[in-house]
Amino acid sequence: MKISVMDQPKQRTLFFHLRTLWLFTRSDLKTVVIPQTIFGLVVALSGPLLTTNPSPNPLDFLRNIPKSILYIWINLLNEVMSNQRCPDSITEDSINKPWRPLPSQRLTPENTRHMQLYIIPTIYGMSLVLGGSEAAVALMVFSHMYNELDGGQENWLIRNVLNACGLSCFSVGAAIVVAGYGRYSITEDAYTWIGILAAVIATTVQAQDLADVEGDRARNRKTLMLVYGEGVTRWSIAVPVLFWSVACCWYWSLDFLWYLPSVLVGAVMAGRAVLMRGKAADEVTWKLWCLWMMVLYSLPLLKRVSSSRGIEAVFS
Repeated sequence: MKISVMDQPKQRTLFFHLRTLWLFTRSDLKTVVIPQTIFGLVVALSGPLLTTNPSPNPLDFLRNIPKSILYIWINLLNEVMSNQRCPDSITEDSINKPWRPLPSQRLTPENTRHMQLYIIPTIYGMSLVLGGSEAAVALMVFSHMYNELDGGQENWLIRNVLNACGLSCFSVGAAIVVAGYGRYSITEDAYTWIGILAAVIATTVQAQDLADVEGDRARNRKTLMLVYGEGVTRWSIAVPVLFWSVACCWYWSLDFLWYLPSVLVGAVMAGRAVLMRGKAADEVTWKLWCLWMMVLYSLPLLKRVSSSRGIEAVFS
């Protein structure tokens, strides 16, 4: 009889549990934790463009960044636990990501559910202190729709929209925390910008499905790739990426020189999506999508720098 890792008491050390939590969120650091931390920082540094703070203090932001990372990570942990404990997700992960806690038998779905019973009230309590409580609750709702109600399974459009809504919740929460909850808040312009970014995500996030096609097929997930085929999917990524690369810069009325970062990264990513195929190439394309989103996140700060005397004016 084979004994799983989770049946070996000597393995259940503090390090074992910390590593288990790390493995739950490992693959989402590049898609959620790092980009959303950058987004929150950019919003805060944008000062009066997106917040009620007329003169940002970098020391305040340095103190708030760890709070923002904690907010993002613990909300992410709950979301990925809901996703990864689903039977279909375990099937998919056994193909695409066999190192995750459930396919590798570090935990059972029941263990994971029990952990969430403690994590969810912890999240809400922390968000009442750190800020972003409404965004945290909204994220739980979208996570429930995506996972327990199969919104991420049965229809590719609903899947894209729910992904966009979930990431937008992270954006709102991160921005509120870094901006200085209790002293300053984000403005209606910030919510408008987050709404535009949600549209960007909803129309391009299918890039994540290129490298995961075998796992998606195993769980019969109705992704754009499996419903309409590879050619349609790749062009459905490339065209919106090129459009948004220009449109987002136009929205911020940037000088044409400042179009270059988003247009160049977007063009490379779009070209790869159409021309370069195979799992390894598609994984690089997905990483470029994450980089491209971070470039878009930086546009408000570029606007503030370009319309003032330079970077020193951001803190004056």
